[in-house]
Amino acid sequence: MTLIRYLLVGVVNTLVGLGTIYFAMYFLQLEIVQANVLGYSVGILVSFTLNKTWTFNSSDHVVSSFLRYLLVLAVAYAANLATVLYTNSFFGLNPYIAQALGIIPYTAIGFLGSRYFVFYTQKGKETISDHACEVSTLKNKCLIARMIDVSIVVPCYNEEAVLLETTRQLADLLQHLITEGKITSDSRVYYVDDGSRDRTWDLIESLAETNKFVHGIKLSRNRGHQNALLAGLLTAEGEVIISVDADLQDDLSAIKKMIELYAAGYDIVYGVRDSRKTDTFFKSFTAKTYYRLLSTMGVEIIYNHADYRLMSRQVIEALREFDEVNLFLRGIIPQLGFSHALVYYDRAERYAGESNYTLIKMLSLAWQGITSFSNVPLRFITGLGLIVSLISFLVTVWAIAVRLFTQDAIPGWASTVLPIYFLGGIQLLCLGIMGEYLAKIYSETKRRPRYIIEKTI
Repeated sequence: MTLIRYLLVGVVNTLVGLGTIYFAMYFLQLEIVQANVLGYSVGILVSFTLNKTWTFNSSDHVVSSFLRYLLVLAVAYAANLATVLYTNSFFGLNPYIAQALGIIPYTAIGFLGSRYFVFYTQKGKETISDHACEVSTLKNKCLIARMIDVSIVVPCYNEEAVLLETTRQLADLLQHLITEGKITSDSRVYYVDDGSRDRTWDLIESLAETNKFVHGIKLSRNRGHQNALLAGLLTAEGEVIISVDADLQDDLSAIKKMIELYAAGYDIVYGVRDSRKTDTFFKSFTAKTYYRLLSTMGVEIIYNHADYRLMSRQVIEALREFDEVNLFLRGIIPQLGFSHALVYYDRAERYAGESNYTLIKMLSLAWQGITSFSNVPLRFITGLGLIVSLISFLVTVWAIAVRLFTQDAIPGWASTVLPIYFLGGIQLLCLGIMGEYLAKIYSETKRRPRYIIEKTI
């Protein structure tokens, strides 16, 4: 039914586009190029609006959806053009027949891209009265009425500008929860220094001397956010471990809801961003696109969740069994199973300092998530290889037929050079993807430690 609606929208798009072109040429007296630009623009806007509201019924942000829609259209048009030129040049097909064949990849890419990339909707998100979403069924678990021993793990890298305020807010939160009888009085905070270059560790030592609840873990060198976080999770004591970043962008008041859900019987509680209003447009667009890409590739991941979560001791011990070097905790934690729930919160601006998560680090983490949990790129290579092999076989048959039965077999530059560049580019792409997976295998087989703890306080 969705495909039928998509095709109907395509028909409407064509009629509206052509109608706009003729109207612009004959009534507005525009040149043919200007008229076509106007017609295509109106057609794209109409098709986007109908697909978003009727075909796929998406509630995602309009601007980010529209940019993804333009990207899919660009790929679809490129595939259409390549098909038309290829079939017309190499097979000598009539231009109208070649154009008709070009509609096939254009429609397939447009539909699949719109469904699984542009207007993809995360399933299983049902909001209840307290804005926490239960996504798994509890299995005969009793409510916890006693106070809970909690540890909060905070990975730090060059966080001297924000550490004092983070400690103050965490102290207020712990005291409030202790007063309400939700956590024990010896609940604690673990700061994990990931080889900081500033005074972060000096501040942690100073805070540990003046605050009984503050503990510190110093890594021997910078090992990256994921390794630092794992070091804290596997080192911290306590019945419940909560991980949160030091920059105070994650709403600390959500910790109370997490503890309440743990007391209700959930082993994992994910903190999920309710909106990305504080992010730049570029960061918001790329993040949402990345989550959709991971879901399309079959990676089980919580949409709009970073590393703000609660885990029971049972979950931590299960996580300890995962000894892989290429860490992507956002993909590993859902694989553990256990009952889980979501807590939604509004993400704030960074309190102080600058983010240490550069664009290169974000891209590295994104690629880590794809290659660590999905074999779709390898399957893509297989499919691409089969398609290219089939096309090459058909071209070979056609060339032999032209040579044997016609007098048109004239050697040409295009028919020799273009296939070489085309196949060479595909081979380099495939080798690059395969090399990435081989590099991960190499890293895993060395079995080097993921982190080395230099000091704890």
